[in-house]
Amino acid sequence: MDWKKSKTILIIALIITNLILSIILLVSYSNTKDLSLSKYSIANTKDILANFEIEIDCKIPKKHPRLSSLLVEFESYDEQSLNRRFFDSLGIITHPSTDRIEINYNNEHINLFNYRRIFYENSAKVKIYDVDSLKKAQKICENFMLNNNYNIDDMELSYSYFDEGKYYLNYSKIFEKNSLESSYTNFVIDNRGVVSMDRLWLNVLKKSKAKFRLSSAPRALLALIDKEESYGKIVKRIVPCYYFNPEDQGYIEDITKALQGRAIPAWKIEFSDGDNIVIDTF
Repeated sequence: MDWKKSKTILIIALIITNLILSIILLVSYSNTKDLSLSKYSIANTKDILANFEIEIDCKIPKKHPRLSSLLVEFESYDEQSLNRRFFDSLGIITHPSTDRIEINYNNEHINLFNYRRIFYENSAKVKIYDVDSLKKAQKICENFMLNNNYNIDDMELSYSYFDEGKYYLNYSKIFEKNSLESSYTNFVIDNRGVVSMDRLWLNVLKKSKAKFRLSSAPRALLALIDKEESYGKIVKRIVPCYYFNPEDQGYIEDITKALQGRAIPAWKIEFSDGDNIVIDTF
């Protein structure tokens, strides 16, 4: 037996085998790799959106987040507990309509819609604060919530601006470091303190064990083409979130009538003007 010749044949066979395996791995990788995350595709995404006057002024995530779905329900109240929470049960309760309750105490007023959405107003004229910074406005919000027995650990300031002597602060619900849409607590603050608060809040009942893989961020951004309200705007951030859409349950005209439902993983696209759009594509 010619061992030298056999060795040569064996080496050639190994080279061919390794080549075949490399080709198989390359094809497999090409099939699983999301080409929308390539540098070319990201640049192309920006160019396409620019045609619709949508500017991207942020980093585009290059990973596919995996999040669970959530069973959620709207935070609800009755008029007695709300009166006790805000006014030590001293407020006057009226029922102007089947879906609205009023509670009035001196210069403070609460409208409760469908036992879920709270709109608080303070009509006092006395100036008691020197609110000359966003930080001071935030502190007033936090103290207001704590004084009325609310938890603030799940609240995160998502947008703010100052206009004509007033600070406007919008807070999002946070669950495990991601915002839970559509849920909000919005404040107007001036030197009187809290001028108004508008709150529609979601609570998480259960988290699914299974996790869902979001589509790529560039694919989500391209979905803005079908949303004319995004034209002419600047994207400041795109982040994963949880999204509960009451319209899926048929509550199109008034989402406060929804009881509970499933919040699914989605992309939250935030604009420089404070607006945001949620894209729930997988």
